[in-house]
Amino acid sequence: MRIACEDEIARPPETVFPWIAEPEKAMKWQRNVKGGEIIVDKPEKIGTTFREVIEEDGKTLEMHGTITRYVENRTMGFHIVSKIHELDVMYSIEAKGNGTKIKIEASIRWKFPMNIVSLLVRRKMEERLVSQLKSELQDLKRLCEGA
Repeated sequence: MRIACEDEIARPPETVFPWIAEPEKAMKWQRNVKGGEIIVDKPEKIGTTFREVIEEDGKTLEMHGTITRYVENRTMGFHIVSKIHELDVMYSIEAKGNGTKIKIEASIRWKFPMNIVSLLVRRKMEERLVSQLKSELQDLKRLCEGA
């Protein structure tokens, strides 16, 4: 399953990027992330590993991730694994006028039995995930523009 969302933020990339790259800031707009820790911190960022705990509908899920791409103020990619899925997420930002265009793309591969469930309710799952992503992107925009 692939989902994507994009928007424009009325701040330069140098203001927007830390809200993606710094876990403490990212947790302020990624609503489901309730905690986490850096396991191995690489100075070049690529290869940094982390653990995250997300909560949805009163249930928690532990995820383990690795930073797969990092170009400061331009792009950041993650490979994340949990017991129900594996996903690759890419954040791309570029200067646009006096602001920033941000694009978030995710490729999700569901594990059994979620892969069966996703076949049955794929459209509804995609709509829910895109809606959540758009809502979080609006929170990111609000935080960046208020900074």
